[in-house]
Amino acid sequence: MTTASLHIFVPTAIRGLMARLGPRLDAAAGRPVTQIIDLNPRIPERIAAGEAFDIGLTNPEYVPALIASRHVDATTHRPFGRVPLAVGCRAGAKAEPLRHAPAIADLFRRADSIAYTGAGTSGRIFLDAVARLGLSDTLRPKSRPMGGGEPVASVVAGDTELAVAPLSTILSTPGLAPAAVFPGDFATDIDMSIFLNSAAGPGAASVISVLTASALDDELAAAGVTRFDFD
Repeated sequence: MTTASLHIFVPTAIRGLMARLGPRLDAAAGRPVTQIIDLNPRIPERIAAGEAFDIGLTNPEYVPALIASRHVDATTHRPFGRVPLAVGCRAGAKAEPLRHAPAIADLFRRADSIAYTGAGTSGRIFLDAVARLGLSDTLRPKSRPMGGGEPVASVVAGDTELAVAPLSTILSTPGLAPAAVFPGDFATDIDMSIFLNSAAGPGAASVISVLTASALDDELAAAGVTRFDFD
């Protein structure tokens, strides 16, 4: 096995899933695969700034600029997965999460505090959804922007009542349960695509093959991630 590791940018939203897949990625690459965790909007910034990487995952809208700047091989860009925006609460009595926008609006109105990732894709989508629900003024005093991974941690610790985060994050956080999942027709899903550096090292293409194979679909679905196609 080649000992020099490959480097893959991984969005915070799927860090739990990717940690579980780590040994399979190492085996596919024939070398260690180092996962670099960051918020979706930060990943293209780091790539554009010249940070070394072999494989990247982030929101697809950021990728055309990286292709144009020759940081990304256009022929390798493909869909990875779609994650619904969700609302997490401390785990308790098992209940089906709310899945309709009016019911989610009522949940927000009743909440004492709501945490979200201020600089993340999920935070931007949350604020847009709140505006479309007509709740911006109502929720502003009790909404708490935080750093990556902090909203769910604050709910588990009992410091905040609700956390708005990707469903994959909520499902992978011990002590947390989904109180609500935004419906797909509310334009709040978070898409992620995958690609290679134009100078990716040996084994990187094999890692992409594993991550995009249909054999992984059921495992992704259980983690809150579904497949999608580019429009």
